Amino acid sequence: MNILASGMGWFDHTPGGLNRYFADYMEAMRRQGHDMRGLITARGERVSAPSYVKEVLAPAAQGAAGASTLARNRAFAGAVRAELRREPADVFNPHFALYAMMVTRQLLPPHVPIVTHFHGPWAQEGRVEDRGGRLARGVRYRLKRRIELLSYRRSDRFIVLSAYFRDVLADSYGIAPERISIIPGAVDTARFCPAPDRELVRRELGLLPDQRVFFCARRLAARMGLDRLIRAMAGVAQSHPQAVLYIAGDGVQREALRALIAELGLGGRVVLLGRISNEALVQWYQAADCSIVPTATLEGFGLVTVEALACGTPVLGTPYGGTREILERFAPELLFADGSPEALAARLDAVLGGAVRLPDAAQCREHVLARYTWAEVARQVGELFAEAVHARSGQVAR
Repeated sequence: MNILASGMGWFDHTPGGLNRYFADYMEAMRRQGHDMRGLITARGERVSAPSYVKEVLAPAAQGAAGASTLARNRAFAGAVRAELRREPADVFNPHFALYAMMVTRQLLPPHVPIVTHFHGPWAQEGRVEDRGGRLARGVRYRLKRRIELLSYRRSDRFIVLSAYFRDVLADSYGIAPERISIIPGAVDTARFCPAPDRELVRRELGLLPDQRVFFCARRLAARMGLDRLIRAMAGVAQSHPQAVLYIAGDGVQREALRALIAELGLGGRVVLLGRISNEALVQWYQAADCSIVPTATLEGFGLVTVEALACGTPVLGTPYGGTREILERFAPELLFADGSPEALAARLDAVLGGAVRLPDAAQCREHVLARYTWAEVARQVGELFAEAVHARSGQVAR
């Protein structure tokens, strides 16, 4: 099947769950025999995308640092038109509402269905992160919301990664549940795997033999709950001097989190690693005693949860969204009672004190191999695409 997909950015330039998913998804679908073509934007920076993924460039306005949102939208619509002229597609598969907004039904042949991957409520996430004035925040929220509604009302079918996001899509956007299919995310289990020699990896990272290492890979943003995790570590550090928390990632909260660490006297006990390479990410998962996902809200799937488990590392997570769905069916004791600093501290203390027994590496990895592989995800997506093509053809024939 010939599929034209549109994403957001490329993961090596703009790390994040959507971009990581899009890259691995494209590769997995090609391995299943589908002719996948992808469109992304990276604003002209050099990215490592393969030849079947094209970067859409939009001209910048005179004197501007980059292209406007409207210009990028027009460029995306033009790129879709050009790709369809070059080679027809059986399915159009957008992954980000903003860059699908101008791809109207008139732009696509009547028989081509639109199957949208819904990776989250863009407007709502933006409102949580927005630190601008009240009026400006409201304007930006309404604009993003309008863009989402315009994009989604054209879609024939939707794919979500969790039951939580199915409910968000149905309740917040009015999408009929029968048009929504839950196909969970997945992980490259060949790359995310236990280390042959875990102690060697720990030494390479400079970790001490007696350290109890907690690791958290998150964008440094408000909804990720990192401030609560750091506050939880204040009490844990006093009771367990061997406990250390390493946080990988970058974002707008970097300086605020750094200041919080200093304020609580946690220098050396909570370490901000900044942005790390994909190779280093795997090493940190392998080396950690436990990975932590402290997200406060809007956790649609929890790719970092599956990545850590694939490396044989147990995960403690807040009981929200996709994280809850992954851990609840595996080991419910890995879920925090809630997202408060007190609940996080209580569970960390229980783990360090031995009151909570963590699953071993084999159990963690087996949970992923049984449910979250790209071969299975690609199979399910392919079946859904075939259904959408058949249904659309029937509508056109009538």
